[in-house]
Amino acid sequence: MRIAITGAAGWLGRYVTTALETDHDLVLLDNVAPEDATIFDPTAPGGRRRVPLSPTWPYHQADILDEQGLRSAFAGVDVVIHLAGRPTGEWENAKATVMTNIVGTFHVFDQARTVGVRRIVNASSINAFGTFFWRVSGQPPQRRSLPLTEDEPITPEDPYSMSKATTELLGATFDRAFGIEAVNLRFAGVWPESTYNATLDAGLPPTTEWADDLFQWVHVLDVTQGITKAALADTVIHLPITLAAADTRAPEPTLEIVAQHRQELLPHLREPLPGRAGLLSIARARTFLGYEPRFSLDTASRDST
Repeated sequence: MRIAITGAAGWLGRYVTTALETDHDLVLLDNVAPEDATIFDPTAPGGRRRVPLSPTWPYHQADILDEQGLRSAFAGVDVVIHLAGRPTGEWENAKATVMTNIVGTFHVFDQARTVGVRRIVNASSINAFGTFFWRVSGQPPQRRSLPLTEDEPITPEDPYSMSKATTELLGATFDRAFGIEAVNLRFAGVWPESTYNATLDAGLPPTTEWADDLFQWVHVLDVTQGITKAALADTVIHLPITLAAADTRAPEPTLEIVAQHRQELLPHLREPLPGRAGLLSIARARTFLGYEPRFSLDTASRDST
Protein backbone atom coordinates (compact mmCIF):
# COMPACT_ATOMS: atom_id res chain seq x y z
CA MET A 1 0.00 0.00 0.00
CA ARG A 2 1.13 3.54 -0.72
CA ILE A 3 0.58 5.87 2.24
CA ALA A 4 1.18 9.62 2.51
CA ILE A 5 1.88 11.23 5.89
CA THR A 6 1.40 14.95 6.46
CA GLY A 7 3.39 16.45 9.32
CA ALA A 8 5.90 13.69 8.66
CA ALA A 9 8.91 15.59 10.01
CA GLY A 10 7.29 16.02 13.40
CA TRP A 11 7.47 13.87 16.48
CA LEU A 12 4.43 11.67 15.87
CA GLY A 13 5.03 11.55 12.12
CA ARG A 14 8.39 9.87 12.72
CA TYR A 15 6.82 7.19 14.92
CA VAL A 16 4.15 6.49 12.29
CA THR A 17 6.78 6.33 9.54
CA THR A 18 8.78 3.77 11.51
CA ALA A 19 5.67 1.68 12.18
CA LEU A 20 4.66 1.52 8.51
CA GLU A 21 7.80 1.62 6.40
CA THR A 22 8.67 -2.08 6.61
CA ASP A 23 5.54 -3.20 4.75
CA HIS A 24 4.36 -0.13 2.83
CA ASP A 25 5.57 2.54 0.42
CA LEU A 26 5.49 5.97 1.98
CA VAL A 27 5.31 9.57 0.85
CA LEU A 28 6.32 12.17 3.42
CA LEU A 29 5.06 15.76 3.47
CA ASP A 30 5.87 18.64 5.79
CA ASN A 31 6.25 22.40 5.45
CA VAL A 32 9.86 22.47 6.68
CA ALA A 33 13.08 21.41 5.03
CA PRO A 34 14.27 18.09 6.53
CA GLU A 35 17.44 19.68 7.90
CA ASP A 36 15.36 22.27 9.80
CA ALA A 37 12.83 19.84 11.28
CA THR A 38 11.83 20.12 14.93
CA ILE A 39 9.98 17.71 17.20
CA PHE A 40 7.85 18.03 20.32
CA ASP A 41 9.96 17.95 23.48
CA PRO A 42 8.34 19.09 26.75
CA THR A 43 11.78 19.66 28.28
CA ALA A 44 13.03 21.99 25.52
CA PRO A 45 12.51 25.78 25.40
CA GLY A 46 9.16 26.43 23.76
CA GLY A 47 8.40 22.71 23.84
CA ARG A 48 10.25 21.91 20.61
CA ARG A 49 13.72 20.64 19.80
CA ARG A 50 15.57 20.75 16.46
CA VAL A 51 16.13 17.22 15.17
CA PRO A 52 17.00 17.11 11.45
CA LEU A 53 15.23 14.43 9.43
CA SER A 54 17.05 12.18 6.96
CA PRO A 55 14.17 10.86 4.87
CA THR A 56 14.55 7.56 3.03
CA TRP A 57 11.20 8.03 1.29
CA PRO A 58 10.04 10.69 -1.21
CA TYR A 59 9.77 13.95 0.74
CA HIS A 60 7.59 16.88 -0.32
CA GLN A 61 8.24 20.21 1.34
CA ALA A 62 4.80 21.80 1.11
CA ASP A 63 2.28 23.43 3.39
CA ILE A 64 -1.18 21.89 3.69
CA LEU A 65 -2.53 25.22 2.39
CA ASP A 66 -0.61 24.55 -0.86
CA GLU A 67 -3.16 22.78 -3.07
CA GLN A 68 -0.71 21.99 -5.87
CA GLY A 69 1.83 20.66 -3.40
CA LEU A 70 -0.77 18.37 -1.85
CA ARG A 71 -1.98 17.16 -5.23
CA SER A 72 1.55 16.28 -6.26
CA ALA A 73 2.30 14.46 -3.01
CA PHE A 74 -0.98 12.50 -3.04
CA ALA A 75 -0.76 11.26 -6.63
CA GLY A 76 -0.95 7.45 -6.64
CA VAL A 77 -1.55 7.27 -2.88
CA ASP A 78 -4.09 4.89 -1.31
CA VAL A 79 -4.25 6.33 2.21
CA VAL A 80 -3.37 9.72 3.70
CA ILE A 81 -2.49 9.99 7.39
CA HIS A 82 -3.08 13.65 8.19
CA LEU A 83 -1.03 14.70 11.22
CA ALA A 84 -0.12 18.27 10.25
CA GLY A 85 -1.76 21.01 12.26
CA ARG A 86 -1.36 23.96 14.59
CA PRO A 87 -1.76 22.86 18.24
CA THR A 88 -2.54 26.11 20.00
CA GLY A 89 -5.80 27.46 21.39
CA GLU A 90 -4.88 31.04 22.29
CA TRP A 91 -7.25 33.58 20.75
CA GLU A 92 -4.42 35.82 19.62
CA ASN A 93 -3.42 33.00 17.25
CA ALA A 94 -6.98 32.18 16.24
CA LYS A 95 -6.75 33.17 12.57
CA ALA A 96 -3.59 31.15 11.94
CA THR A 97 -5.06 28.17 13.80
CA VAL A 98 -8.26 28.29 11.76
CA MET A 99 -6.40 28.66 8.49
CA THR A 100 -4.07 25.75 9.14
CA ASN A 101 -6.39 23.35 10.89
CA ILE A 102 -9.65 23.99 9.06
CA VAL A 103 -8.73 25.39 5.63
CA GLY A 104 -5.60 23.24 5.47
CA THR A 105 -7.54 20.09 6.36
CA PHE A 106 -10.18 20.99 3.77
CA HIS A 107 -7.40 21.14 1.17
CA VAL A 108 -6.07 17.76 2.33
CA PHE A 109 -9.48 16.13 1.84
CA ASP A 110 -10.26 17.97 -1.39
CA GLN A 111 -6.93 17.29 -3.09
CA ALA A 112 -7.05 13.68 -1.92
CA ARG A 113 -10.48 13.44 -3.53
CA THR A 114 -9.14 14.96 -6.74
CA VAL A 115 -6.43 12.30 -7.19
CA GLY A 116 -8.48 9.33 -5.99
CA VAL A 117 -7.18 8.66 -2.46
CA ARG A 118 -9.33 5.98 -0.82
CA ARG A 119 -8.97 6.82 2.90
CA ILE A 120 -7.86 9.68 5.13
CA VAL A 121 -6.92 9.17 8.77
CA ASN A 122 -7.46 12.56 10.38
CA ALA A 123 -5.62 13.51 13.58
CA SER A 124 -8.26 15.16 15.70
CA SER A 125 -7.99 15.62 19.45
CA ILE A 126 -9.95 15.19 22.65
CA ASN A 127 -10.03 18.99 22.50
CA ALA A 128 -12.82 18.48 19.95
CA PHE A 129 -15.06 17.83 22.97
CA GLY A 130 -14.42 21.48 23.88
CA THR A 131 -14.14 20.66 27.58
CA PHE A 132 -10.43 20.09 28.18
CA PHE A 133 -8.00 22.96 27.57
CA TRP A 134 -8.06 26.70 26.73
CA ARG A 135 -11.48 27.26 28.27
CA VAL A 136 -11.91 30.97 27.72
CA SER A 137 -14.84 31.42 30.10
CA GLY A 138 -12.83 30.06 33.00
CA GLN A 139 -15.79 27.86 33.93
CA PRO A 140 -15.14 24.18 34.61
CA PRO A 141 -16.61 21.72 32.13
CA GLN A 142 -20.01 20.29 32.92
CA ARG A 143 -20.04 16.49 32.76
CA ARG A 144 -23.32 14.68 32.21
CA SER A 145 -21.97 11.17 32.67
CA LEU A 146 -18.78 9.13 32.88
CA PRO A 147 -16.76 7.72 31.27
CA LEU A 148 -16.82 10.38 28.58
CA THR A 149 -17.83 8.98 25.19
CA GLU A 150 -17.62 10.41 21.71
CA ASP A 151 -21.40 10.93 21.76
CA GLU A 152 -21.04 13.80 24.26
CA PRO A 153 -22.16 17.08 22.59
CA ILE A 154 -19.21 19.33 21.76
CA THR A 155 -18.90 22.70 23.52
CA PRO A 156 -15.72 24.43 22.27
CA GLU A 157 -14.66 27.82 23.62
CA ASP A 158 -11.31 28.23 21.83
CA PRO A 159 -10.13 28.18 18.21
CA TYR A 160 -8.14 24.95 18.50
CA SER A 161 -10.98 22.90 19.97
CA MET A 162 -13.40 24.40 17.44
CA SER A 163 -10.99 23.67 14.59
CA LYS A 164 -10.54 20.03 15.55
CA ALA A 165 -14.29 19.49 15.83
CA THR A 166 -14.66 21.09 12.40
CA THR A 167 -12.09 18.75 10.83
CA GLU A 168 -14.23 15.84 12.01
CA LEU A 169 -17.21 17.39 10.26
CA LEU A 170 -15.10 17.80 7.13
CA GLY A 171 -14.20 14.12 7.23
CA ALA A 172 -17.82 13.05 7.65
CA THR A 173 -18.88 15.38 4.81
CA PHE A 174 -16.34 14.04 2.32
CA ASP A 175 -17.21 10.50 3.38
CA ARG A 176 -20.90 11.00 2.68
CA ALA A 177 -20.50 13.11 -0.45
CA PHE A 178 -17.62 11.40 -2.23
CA GLY A 179 -17.16 8.03 -0.54
CA ILE A 180 -13.72 8.88 0.84
CA GLU A 181 -13.22 6.76 3.94
CA ALA A 182 -12.59 9.23 6.75
CA VAL A 183 -11.32 8.12 10.15
CA ASN A 184 -11.39 10.85 12.79
CA LEU A 185 -9.10 9.96 15.70
CA ARG A 186 -9.30 11.96 18.93
CA PHE A 187 -5.93 11.72 20.66
CA ALA A 188 -5.74 12.08 24.43
CA GLY A 189 -2.72 13.93 25.86
CA VAL A 190 0.13 12.05 24.18
CA TRP A 191 3.09 11.23 26.41
CA PRO A 192 6.61 10.82 25.06
CA GLU A 193 8.46 7.71 26.13
CA SER A 194 10.61 9.89 28.40
CA THR A 195 7.57 11.20 30.30
CA TYR A 196 6.17 7.71 30.69
CA ASN A 197 9.44 6.28 31.98
CA ALA A 198 9.97 9.18 34.38
CA THR A 199 6.45 8.71 35.76
CA LEU A 200 7.06 5.02 36.34
CA ASP A 201 10.29 5.85 38.17
CA ALA A 202 8.73 8.56 40.35
CA GLY A 203 5.38 6.92 41.08
CA LEU A 204 1.99 8.62 41.01
CA PRO A 205 1.29 11.32 43.61
CA PRO A 206 -1.86 10.95 45.72
CA THR A 207 -4.94 12.64 44.29
CA THR A 208 -5.99 15.72 46.26
CA GLU A 209 -8.49 17.26 43.86
CA TRP A 210 -10.52 16.52 40.78
CA ALA A 211 -8.82 16.93 37.40
CA ASP A 212 -11.02 18.60 34.78
CA ASP A 213 -9.03 16.75 32.12
CA LEU A 214 -10.26 13.45 33.63
CA PHE A 215 -6.74 12.28 34.55
CA GLN A 216 -6.29 11.26 30.92
CA TRP A 217 -3.07 10.36 29.08
CA VAL A 218 -1.84 7.99 26.37
CA HIS A 219 1.58 6.63 25.38
CA VAL A 220 2.91 7.74 22.00
CA LEU A 221 3.33 4.13 20.87
CA ASP A 222 -0.32 3.39 21.63
CA VAL A 223 -1.38 6.38 19.53
CA THR A 224 0.90 5.11 16.77
CA GLN A 225 -0.78 1.71 17.07
CA GLY A 226 -4.22 3.29 16.72
CA ILE A 227 -3.18 5.34 13.69
CA THR A 228 -1.74 2.36 11.85
CA LYS A 229 -4.82 0.25 12.62
CA ALA A 230 -7.03 3.03 11.25
CA ALA A 231 -4.92 3.21 8.09
CA LEU A 232 -4.97 -0.54 7.46
CA ALA A 233 -8.39 -1.72 8.76
CA ASP A 234 -10.66 -3.43 6.23
CA THR A 235 -13.60 -1.19 7.13
CA VAL A 236 -13.81 2.08 9.04
CA ILE A 237 -16.33 4.63 10.30
CA HIS A 238 -16.22 8.42 10.17
CA LEU A 239 -17.60 8.84 13.70
CA PRO A 240 -14.90 10.19 16.03
CA ILE A 241 -12.82 7.56 17.82
CA THR A 242 -10.89 8.30 20.99
CA LEU A 243 -7.38 6.92 21.50
CA ALA A 244 -6.48 7.04 25.18
CA ALA A 245 -4.88 4.89 27.85
CA ALA A 246 -7.03 2.28 29.59
CA ASP A 247 -6.15 3.72 33.01
CA THR A 248 -5.82 7.13 34.64
CA ARG A 249 -2.72 8.88 35.88
CA ALA A 250 -4.12 8.77 39.43
CA PRO A 251 -3.00 6.02 41.84
CA GLU A 252 -6.36 5.45 43.53
CA PRO A 253 -9.23 3.33 42.17
CA THR A 254 -11.22 5.42 39.72
CA LEU A 255 -14.58 4.79 41.37
CA GLU A 256 -13.11 5.99 44.66
CA ILE A 257 -11.97 9.25 43.04
CA VAL A 258 -15.39 9.86 41.49
CA ALA A 259 -17.14 9.11 44.80
CA GLN A 260 -14.89 11.52 46.67
CA HIS A 261 -14.79 14.40 44.20
CA ARG A 262 -17.82 14.03 41.87
CA GLN A 263 -20.39 12.11 43.86
CA GLU A 264 -23.21 13.59 41.79
CA LEU A 265 -21.99 11.59 38.80
CA LEU A 266 -22.18 8.19 40.49
CA PRO A 267 -25.78 7.59 39.29
CA HIS A 268 -24.68 8.48 35.75
CA LEU A 269 -21.91 5.98 35.08
CA ARG A 270 -22.19 4.55 31.57
CA GLU A 271 -20.18 1.45 32.38
CA PRO A 272 -18.34 -0.14 35.32
CA LEU A 273 -15.08 1.47 36.41
CA PRO A 274 -12.99 -1.40 37.77
CA GLY A 275 -9.62 -0.65 39.33
CA ARG A 276 -7.99 2.41 37.79
CA ALA A 277 -10.14 2.37 34.66
CA GLY A 278 -9.91 5.43 32.43
CA LEU A 279 -12.57 8.13 32.40
CA LEU A 280 -12.29 8.53 28.63
CA SER A 281 -14.10 5.68 26.92
CA ILE A 282 -12.07 3.72 24.36
CA ALA A 283 -14.86 1.25 23.65
CA ARG A 284 -15.34 2.57 20.12
CA ALA A 285 -11.62 2.23 19.35
CA ARG A 286 -11.66 -1.32 20.67
CA THR A 287 -14.76 -2.22 18.65
CA PHE A 288 -13.92 -0.65 15.30
CA LEU A 289 -10.11 -0.71 15.26
CA GLY A 290 -9.17 -3.58 17.54
CA TYR A 291 -7.24 -1.02 19.57
CA GLU A 292 -5.86 -2.14 22.91
CA PRO A 293 -3.42 0.06 24.86
CA ARG A 294 -0.19 -1.72 25.70
CA PHE A 295 1.07 0.83 28.21
CA SER A 296 -0.36 1.48 31.67
CA LEU A 297 0.72 3.19 34.87
CA ASP A 298 0.02 0.22 37.14
CA THR A 299 3.64 0.01 38.24
CA ALA A 300 3.68 3.71 39.13
CA SER A 301 0.41 3.25 41.00
CA ARG A 302 1.81 0.41 43.11
CA ASP A 303 5.03 2.29 43.79
CA SER A 304 3.14 5.30 45.15
CA THR A 305 1.25 3.32 47.80
